Amino acid sequence: MRVSELAERAEVTERMVRHYENAGLLHAVRLPNGYRDFAPSAVDRVKAIRDLLETGFTVAEVQSLSGCLQGSDDGRCGARTAAIYRRKLVKLEEQLGTLVLLRDTIKARLRNLE
Repeated sequence: MRVSELAERAEVTERMVRHYENAGLLHAVRLPNGYRDFAPSAVDRVKAIRDLLETGFTVAEVQSLSGCLQGSDDGRCGARTAAIYRRKLVKLEEQLGTLVLLRDTIKARLRNLE
């Protein structure tokens, strides 16, 4: 399928599809006319990529899971995915701690102004 059809089916923009391809997250075959041809499985792959990115994962983290996104489980996908989720959770917990401190500081400063 072409970029436009993939984008429509996956509910993303064509630009996002091209970005994922440029990042090495998505692969297409070039037809003789130069058009990209994506496999039907690319729809699910794009949705999985988008879900991970919207959940706060970086492109590099998604790239490290690339083999798992293709449905080719080499027996290590579950463990690799869990490890990445755990690292992400640690970072989020740290960020939450920082945000709580910032919130409390701002609240205290507001109380001092009132």
